[in-house]
Amino acid sequence: MRPDDRTPLDRLGLLAVDLETTGLSPARDHVLAVGWVPVDGARIDLSGARRHVVRRDDPGDAVTIHGLTHDDLGEGRPLAEVLADLERALSGRVLLAHHAPFELAFLDAAFRSVGRRPALPAAVCTLELQRRLVARHREPGPGELRLWRARERHGLPVTAAHDALGDALACAELYLAQSAELAADRTLCLRDVRRHEPWLDRLRTWWRARR
Repeated sequence: MRPDDRTPLDRLGLLAVDLETTGLSPARDHVLAVGWVPVDGARIDLSGARRHVVRRDDPGDAVTIHGLTHDDLGEGRPLAEVLADLERALSGRVLLAHHAPFELAFLDAAFRSVGRRPALPAAVCTLELQRRLVARHREPGPGELRLWRARERHGLPVTAAHDALGDALACAELYLAQSAELAADRTLCLRDVRRHEPWLDRLRTWWRARR
């Protein structure tokens, strides 16, 4: 069951998710690795952290970014199995990601590629939260909303990028810093941080559900 919009953040269950893909287009590219870590209120549950490589033949043009080789992918798991594990981990939780529309679009395409009609959960986007925080004072500068720049603003340490689990953990840590700043003067609940889909996204969701 999806958490209610009135759920206070200190009782909210989230799952920080990051994907490594062959490129940037959900219509043409494919998921290569999925990493996730649960967040329970203000606590990151490392015991629930997982990273799964998806079995594929070709790492794609983004190999210089994600570093996954043919051997890595050859030893990976079938996409359907990885998605089933992710679905179980997401049960009763809100998806948390940096630039959540990217993850949601690729997950939508991935579920459809294995013959499943996706029922993706509500999402919290740390990129959007960072935009809100910076916009309190000024317009965000070029690159300022990127994950590593956002972490730097909150005094979080530099970590290696472009590993699905590492990036999911980095996103979870950033969310905790952001939510603490946003809640400095009042108690927040899910509706205060949840990503609100633009009307075009909602229309696409409705249309896909009818297909």
